[in-house]
Amino acid sequence: MIDKLDLVSIISKYHLGGMVKAVRWNVKNNHLGIGFNSPSMEMIGNLEYKDFPLEDATIAISDTTQLSKLVGITNGYLNLEFVKQNKLPIQLIIADNQYTLNYALADLMLFAEAGQLEQEPEYDVIAELDNESITAIVKAKQALVDTNTVVLRSSPNDDGEDRLEMCFAGNIAFSNKVSFYLNEVEMKNQDLNENYDSNMIKEIMYANKDMPQGRMSVSAEGLMKLEFEDEKIKSTYYTVAKEK
Repeated sequence: MIDKLDLVSIISKYHLGGMVKAVRWNVKNNHLGIGFNSPSMEMIGNLEYKDFPLEDATIAISDTTQLSKLVGITNGYLNLEFVKQNKLPIQLIIADNQYTLNYALADLMLFAEAGQLEQEPEYDVIAELDNESITAIVKAKQALVDTNTVVLRSSPNDDGEDRLEMCFAGNIAFSNKVSFYLNEVEMKNQDLNENYDSNMIKEIMYANKDMPQGRMSVSAEGLMKLEFEDEKIKSTYYTVAKEK
């Protein structure tokens, strides 16, 4: 069995507010792995969960939005199992003490594997995240809903200590702006100045607001890596910078 809150957390970390709908779940030895990417391929990621209570299988989830709605009406601990046809799973059964939900699985042949990063660059900035900073980044973006860019750049404090500035709407000369600063950073490039999709970053942060810690790594080559982990779950995202 699995706690509903854990299953909701798993789904939200790749669904990203509806951005990603179709994925493969790979279960082996009670280890769940899910690769995913945004429709435009500007973001790819993967999720891992330990002690997932489902037998070994690879299944295709075609509509995560619908799956999320089904899981949303349940409570407490959930039992997961398959309905099979010719030894192949065709339905995912989710049951609590009140509901039994039947989710129809898609044909695996219709879904390719998610994209993967071929080679990681050297990262110029590595910033540590905690629950407070994750929540603060979400709030900064929500204060400027009409903008879709955040500028990441080096911004030393008054004592000359390194910090990373996230300036929402910072690419527009005369506009409302919100700057948030990450102080626990390893800064290898003081000239870093990259634009990223603030909507994407907000969705990733919001999906991982239940995580106690994380890490943001940024390369001047135009790639950001976001990692979050606790004792059960690990989620990793790669997103590319926007053209200036």
